[in-house]
Amino acid sequence: MDYAPLTNSFRSLKRLTVIDGSSQVPGDDVGFVIKAPSLKSLTIANKFSCCYSLVSMPYLVKAYIKLQHGDSKNFKGLLNSAKHVSLCLQPPMDSCPIGIFNQLVSLNLCTCSLDWCRLILRHAPKLRVLRFELKEVRLFPKQNPPLQRCCISSVDVQAQLEQLSSVPQCLISSLETVEWIGYKGTQAEKKVVMYLLENSPQLKTMAIRSLKSTKDSEKLKMLQELSSTQRSSTKCRLSFT
Repeated sequence: MDYAPLTNSFRSLKRLTVIDGSSQVPGDDVGFVIKAPSLKSLTIANKFSCCYSLVSMPYLVKAYIKLQHGDSKNFKGLLNSAKHVSLCLQPPMDSCPIGIFNQLVSLNLCTCSLDWCRLILRHAPKLRVLRFELKEVRLFPKQNPPLQRCCISSVDVQAQLEQLSSVPQCLISSLETVEWIGYKGTQAEKKVVMYLLENSPQLKTMAIRSLKSTKDSEKLKMLQELSSTQRSSTKCRLSFT
């Protein structure tokens, strides 16, 4: 059945937070079109999928998107204008054209969203800071636990950076800082870190923080593996804690 999504227009709104902690899966007739041409900060955190269409946000600076399910094309306009983006979003964006993120300088990816890494790096020529983090921390302390934790934190997701036909422009010319919080040392994670070390000549800092449960002997082994990786940047400082 076709439906007309609820349209919300806020011409002077600067900051918007949309949170849905409901335990009930919404029906197909749930949807929102958000028009906020003056918006500078956007947060969306949902346990289940709602249909969002984000339009006319040319001045957006910061965006935090946390969804268990979602249609990637609905976030195209958002990502194209934002400078600082945080994603905890399961579906990859291969199926939709994502444009060029000319304004994006800082990207924070939950490790459940590594699928997105390869796609976004190819289209973010000015990216300077890349952070990976398992979203177990509380973003909204008063909300229910399902919104505070990663949607699929138990899944080992592949970034597959080695499949890129060429090195992304941001790695060559602008990426300076990489942080990994909650590093487990899986093969997928090692491949990402090694690729970034080998292909980022402007890199200044690679800071890795392992899980608190990691034994000292395991930390030493991880550090040795990464320290032996050839770095394209002579000024890159690798720290491992």
